[in-house]
Amino acid sequence: MALIVAISIPAHAMAGVIVRFIDPDRFTDAGTNGFRSADPGTLAEIKAYLQRLGGRFLAPGQNLTIDILDIDLAGAYEPWRGGGLGDVRITRDITPPRFKLRYVLTEKGRRTRSGEETLSDMNYQMNGRFGSDRFVYEKALLDDWFRRMFPRDRS
Repeated sequence: MALIVAISIPAHAMAGVIVRFIDPDRFTDAGTNGFRSADPGTLAEIKAYLQRLGGRFLAPGQNLTIDILDIDLAGAYEPWRGGGLGDVRITRDITPPRFKLRYVLTEKGRRTRSGEETLSDMNYQMNGRFGSDRFVYEKALLDDWFRRMFPRDRS
């Protein structure tokens, strides 16, 4: 039944987010265990999260295309630590999350806003966001960007 409803809604009335990762193997740090190449699971989770944010913040008829140009996840691997911590991301104040992105917002097929930004939060460890989510700091950074850029939260 839900599928029938979704199909009957005109495409221009639905809000959506298209996420593209531009040359992800050259990203600063989107891998796991300190490997330079981007982890497909990491990219998939970030993409899905951005799409969920679009559902919350974009108005019907708005579409957002985001090109992710670089990712630097919060923290860093310190394999020299030993004691089984070589595959644990250690967060420090000098290793904040960072995204470099380019975006285009369209409404009813017309470009209404576009730009290129580098998002980062040097105070990410003090923002009171904790949890078991492995991307808690990155998601908080993306939440803040959506709130600032598209201040229409429908949740």
